[in-house]
Amino acid sequence: MKSIRAAIIGIGGFGAHHVKVMTELAGEGLLHIVAFADVRAEAYAEQLAQLTSFGAAHYADYEQMLREHPEIDFVVIATPIAAHKPMCVRVMQLGFHVLVEKPPAVTIQDLDEMIAAQRETGKLCQVNFQNTSGRAFRELLDQLAAGAVGRVTHVTGVGMWKRMRSYYERTRWAGKLMCDGQYVLDGTFNNPLAHLLNNCLITAGSGDARSAAPDWVQAELYHVNEIEGDDVSAIRVGTANGVTVHFYAMLSHHEHTVPSITVRGTEGEAHWNYQNKLTIRGRNGEESKSYGPENLVRNMYLNLMQAISGSGSPLLSSIEACRSFVLASNGAYESSRAVRTIPMEYVVEREEEGTTVRLLPGLSERMKDAADKGKLYAEYPFPWAVPTKPFSMAGYGRFELPAEMATSGANG
Repeated sequence: MKSIRAAIIGIGGFGAHHVKVMTELAGEGLLHIVAFADVRAEAYAEQLAQLTSFGAAHYADYEQMLREHPEIDFVVIATPIAAHKPMCVRVMQLGFHVLVEKPPAVTIQDLDEMIAAQRETGKLCQVNFQNTSGRAFRELLDQLAAGAVGRVTHVTGVGMWKRMRSYYERTRWAGKLMCDGQYVLDGTFNNPLAHLLNNCLITAGSGDARSAAPDWVQAELYHVNEIEGDDVSAIRVGTANGVTVHFYAMLSHHEHTVPSITVRGTEGEAHWNYQNKLTIRGRNGEESKSYGPENLVRNMYLNLMQAISGSGSPLLSSIEACRSFVLASNGAYESSRAVRTIPMEYVVEREEEGTTVRLLPGLSERMKDAADKGKLYAEYPFPWAVPTKPFSMAGYGRFELPAEMATSGANG
């Protein structure tokens, strides 16, 4: 593969991880880093030094950067969520391929605008849902497409993580539904565990998330922290191809556990997790594989670079393939209608690592059982949970924050 030329917008936050991958590829002669844009580059001394050591030029204005460097092949967008759509559309309109950080957008109208720009310009747009790139997950999709567990009927994702108070203090938009008049919708399924929900929907389509577009969504959203968004969620999705998807997430577990997906079919089941492990019990018996660590972000770069080089490789996470994810996310807010506060009588708060953390031990003990039974929290039932109704996604094309959420703020 010939050396590809790239630039990046945003080198702080998760952008630092992109810088690491880009400089590694540059060191191998696979990537030429032409330039980078950041209005606060001096605040990220390590990344600034790494990029300039490879001869990359610094710009405060990304459009100026692109005007002066038409030779760039693709642009990485690693900015805060609200900037993804306008930058992505503009970069493609200026004639460049894109690798945009996840989620590409948090409203379906923004995503559809990005898809329209991609179609109009003909430029490639890869979304950095890097958990689509691991060998165990690709093997899972191949096996499902080959009918290893028969017809897929149910997909269940479970993610149980711990987030300290410092996590919500790290940036102005953390835990917000809106920031500076723009949608952020920061919460379990739009940020830290977005990969899990996205992979659930791809799995429901046996590799094609578009075939698993949501027909309806039922969700319960809660928080234990003093935030606007959710840190506890349960989502049920009925898909166009007849698969039922369940998603369970909490950021108030007592430790970090490994997120996983269970797939049930008419002739068996499969289990995949973030540690790149896969077990299939199906028509051909039981098979387990463990692929070990991979640099998943690097995989996304190489996949896009191969596509740019004309190898014919399909994108692992095209902008169009993300539509089911954004619809499921928007439907979750429409169904829940509010992000409800879990009363402190069910919460444990303690000091840890120079900050505090709020835990929900009752859910930690029973979440996996609720997931095994396919029950939302109010159906289980948990005493703090509030029932919701399914929301039809038929003809859905525009998200607006439910009035109850717009007025409730951090008090739920």
